[in-house]
Amino acid sequence: MIGSNCSNGRRLKKIIERVSLQNHVKVTLNELNNKSDQKKYNVSMIPALIIDNKIISQGKILSDKEIKKLILTTATN
Repeated sequence: MIGSNCSNGRRLKKIIERVSLQNHVKVTLNELNNKSDQKKYNVSMIPALIIDNKIISQGKILSDKEIKKLILTTATN
């Protein structure tokens, strides 16, 4: 996750943590908060959620439902 130190990033992080706890799925959340990480992944807006080196979202806070779908899909792969 890029931008976890901004207010929207903190909100997104809390949603991810809450949804993973509710669904009993362990999630490893790496917080990348410097400009070089942003450039590396070609992120133009934060917060950005990256899973398996793919940008999943940029510049928005995903809903609990969206996060749950991502977590459960990723956990089964």
